[in-house]
Amino acid sequence: MRSPIAVLIATLLALPAAAKQASPASEKTEGRPTIARLDAAKRTVFSQFGEDGVIEEIFEIIEPTHDYVVEFGAHNGVRNSNARNLIVNHGWKSLLIEGEERLAKALHDTYEKVAGVKTLQAWVWPGNVEILFEEAGVPKDFDLLVIDIDSNDYYVWRAIHEFRPKVVMIECNPAYPPPQLMVVDYHPMNYWDGDTYIGASLDSMDRMAKKKGYELAYCMPWGPNCFWVDRQYFDRFGIADNSPQAMFRMWVTPRGPLEHAPDDTLEWKAFEIPKKLILDR
Repeated sequence: MRSPIAVLIATLLALPAAAKQASPASEKTEGRPTIARLDAAKRTVFSQFGEDGVIEEIFEIIEPTHDYVVEFGAHNGVRNSNARNLIVNHGWKSLLIEGEERLAKALHDTYEKVAGVKTLQAWVWPGNVEILFEEAGVPKDFDLLVIDIDSNDYYVWRAIHEFRPKVVMIECNPAYPPPQLMVVDYHPMNYWDGDTYIGASLDSMDRMAKKKGYELAYCMPWGPNCFWVDRQYFDRFGIADNSPQAMFRMWVTPRGPLEHAPDDTLEWKAFEIPKKLILDR
């Protein structure tokens, strides 16, 4: 099963050629050896778009402290997993969180006998994320955080203050390329229903990350995942310009914010969630 944003990307890339611009990868990597190095490191063991190799290479640049990764939603812990390679091939410890009951059971069954790995069925919100970390015994300065909940990702990362991962990997909404600002309006029951009402643009995510003391270090050339590193490690990457405009890899010209959304509301049990874009954050 592909991630929702991956499905979204495939849909957007099916637009007529006039609506798209090719990403000038050679121009973006020229004079930026670390970007080229991470591009060359792309390798899929369990991940979807080669993130496994990029993660390995990042932790050659930044030495891990605890060999500890947190990922949510973790799906079944195998398919398209960004943590499994670290766990089974590098001996990392982990907290893996999945909200959907069937997938969470598969996740538990996969790692029940793996030392140092905890699994949890939970829906992650800004109000409970640090509680979940604390109760699971996650180190305050753990190494890698992977956020993949296809809705309130921006707000969950913004709410994390007591824990400080060295590296954060998070999906950004490719329908709103730099310099566009966009964050979906927060509602605790937000979910992905198949359109572009999801997450935040790269520019909006980067604004928030900088306030938290993180710097953009890499965007996958295919797929929505981007990597931010704690500012104290950023000089090791040798990137002169890490602005969203310089780092964004998939240039897709959007048709306009609301034209992406076929429905005006998200339906959940007995109530509806109005769709509202925040375009100035």
